[in-house]
Amino acid sequence: MSTARVIHPRSVLGPDLPAVPYAHPLRAEFRAWLSSNGPEGDYPLEQDDRFAYRRAWQRSLAAGGWAGIGWPVEYGGRGAGSLDKFMYYEELALAGCPEPANTPGILLLGPTLMEIGTPQLRERFLPKILAGDEMWAQCFSEPDSGSDLASMRTKARLEGDEWLIDGSKTWSTFAQYADFVFVLSRTEPGSEKHRGLTLLIVPVDQPGVTVRPIEQISGDAEFCEVFLDNARAPKDWVVGEIGEGWKAAMTLFQFERADQGFTDHARLLVELHEVRELPADLDDAERDELRRRWALLWTRCQELRMLNLRMAALEDDGVTVGPLGSLSNLVWGELYKEIYDFVAETVGGTAAVARDTVASHDRVHSRAASIYSGTSEIQRNIVAERLVGLPR
Repeated sequence: MSTARVIHPRSVLGPDLPAVPYAHPLRAEFRAWLSSNGPEGDYPLEQDDRFAYRRAWQRSLAAGGWAGIGWPVEYGGRGAGSLDKFMYYEELALAGCPEPANTPGILLLGPTLMEIGTPQLRERFLPKILAGDEMWAQCFSEPDSGSDLASMRTKARLEGDEWLIDGSKTWSTFAQYADFVFVLSRTEPGSEKHRGLTLLIVPVDQPGVTVRPIEQISGDAEFCEVFLDNARAPKDWVVGEIGEGWKAAMTLFQFERADQGFTDHARLLVELHEVRELPADLDDAERDELRRRWALLWTRCQELRMLNLRMAALEDDGVTVGPLGSLSNLVWGELYKEIYDFVAETVGGTAAVARDTVASHDRVHSRAASIYSGTSEIQRNIVAERLVGLPR
């Protein structure tokens, strides 16, 4: 394997923090492993190549015992706590290494199966999720539902030993590469809202499943529509209980919000570090303005880092993060867009909008940051009502 870059954390991330010191044994062990086991070659620009690169990287992480470190030891992880994962993701970003490809499996479905899945489902799916042998995608959102997940219309009926599923899903990340999708569907006729839902595991490679990628402004097709036309799933491939799909979905969401905060600030600070040297052809006024903007963005990243650290510490103390995750998501989504605007303008000027450079690609890709995982508007409502205590 090639060698990952080595940057001292303090020069990128900022001050050392007592709860997650740069000299921590876990950091040192992972940093040493990354220094001689980094992924081969540069990170590709084309989407198919990027996904293959991340999948190969996940297999390397799994072979080295560094994939899914938060998973219990009996399932192939390290039993790492939230502060451990905080340090792990910072080191991964500092080394210039991508996250594993199978994020929906490692961060969402895997932990959900450990909590509410049957022993048979855990034995069948968990090892291949971690190793990157089977890819996963989430099928929750629907074309006409917006942010109202409970208004879904996808239906499933049990016939003999199989579920037959009909409906359509959208915004399913990387579903074109998935071997399986986990589908929230309505299994009780006449049920409404949160009642009568069931979370099912559905194989993608079958006549009843059609995946249609959605091209974005960046030229990528990261999100997909998934059409289910009498799609089939084995009777026992139910996550949780039949009719308790909303509870299963909420279990899954708690893992999504928990892990997201361990990655966001570090990658943004790495981006700022990469553009700390300003272009030489600027006049004094332009240089001063860019320095001011850089300092403000760096400061806001520090605020996000401290917010994410607080969430990690609370989780290790057994406290549910809850709406604090919405605050982190809101801060990150808006900051993400502003930082990639700054990077593109610093590297290529305000006209840097072409798809064929990394900076401009990342800039247009960042436009979705305030939409996915819950729009900024929805996050503001959650923060206002559940954190601040404002009326609905």
